[in-house]
Formats: sequence, structure tokens, C-alpha cells
Amino acid sequence: MTKLEKITIRSAVLDDLLTMIKLMNDVLESPSTEDDVQKLLDRWLPRFVKDSRFYYYVVENENMNMIGWCCGRETLECTRTVNDQIYDCEIGQIFILQQYQHRGIGRELWKIVWNSVLERFHPRNFLVWALDKESTHQFYRSLGGTRAGAKKTDDTILTAYIWNDPKPYDTTNFIIFI
Repeated sequence: MTKLEKITIRSAVLDDLLTMIKLMNDVLESPSTEDDVQKLLDRWLPRFVKDSRFYYYVVENENMNMIGWCCGRETLECTRTVNDQIYDCEIGQIFILQQYQHRGIGRELWKIVWNSVLERFHPRNFLVWALDKESTHQFYRSLGGTRAGAKKTDDTILTAYIWNDPKPYDTTNFIIFI
């Protein structure tokens, strides 16, 4: 028998930051030292001030445990160019715990962040740098992204997906089955 599970997507607050970093490390299967975590906290802390150029949203299950999060923003200078084209806005990160993947949660989270970025910044185009994995490629293609290039950072290959003429998504119907 299929059970409905209540999933909540809300704006992130400063108190979410440490949990977001831990969740990111879990999803990436990349343990961090206390020093690494502190560096991320220091770097991301200013992004949670009023009128920030960053949109962070978190996903919680019915027990109010964080199961995912996503960030959208104007593009950062270091990531905004692909094949000599400059992109206005981007989704910086999207993380969903493994046991909650493939249920539509990431898609709904994406839509909310995307719509927030579109409403505030009115971009002409949109960019995502994503891990070079087949499941990631399928996800961004299903959202209408076009693969536009790749780059290597440290030991990771990232693939660029672009949207030229972004439109808002409908976010009215969202039911999760477990």
C-alpha cells in the first residue's frame, strides 16, 4: 500500500546552515573536517542577510528533518561563462538525500527556486554547473536544459546546462508517495 508523506519546501534560515552543509556532504559522500565545515559556514553566512542575492530553500519531511536543499542566484563571476556566452542566473546547488531521490522532490524544489530567481532578477538566460553523472544529465534534460560544455575543477568534472528564454513553472500540484 502506498502512503502519502507530507513534504515541506520553505526558505532556508540561518539556523539551517550547519544542517545544509552536513546534508551536502552526505549526498556527495564527501566527509568534511571541522575546519572544512567552518570555512563553508564563514563563506555562506553572509548569504543569509536580508536582501541577499542568494535564494536558499530547504525540504523537510513530515518529521521536520531536512532531506534536501537548493540555492539559486545571479551567476557568480567564476561560473557565468560557457562557450563564450555569459549567463545571468544559476542554480548553484541542489541536494536531495538518496532515499528521497526519484520521487519528484528535486523537481519541485527546482521549480520554486527557479521561479524565485526569475521573479527577482528577470534573467534572459539560466545556467547550471552539475556533476558529470548520467542521473544528473537526465534530471536537467527533463527540466528543459541543454548540455553546453564541461570543465574540470579539482578532481571533479562539471557539465554546464543552459536555458535561453526561461519561463516560470507551475508549482500548484505536488504530492509525494513513499
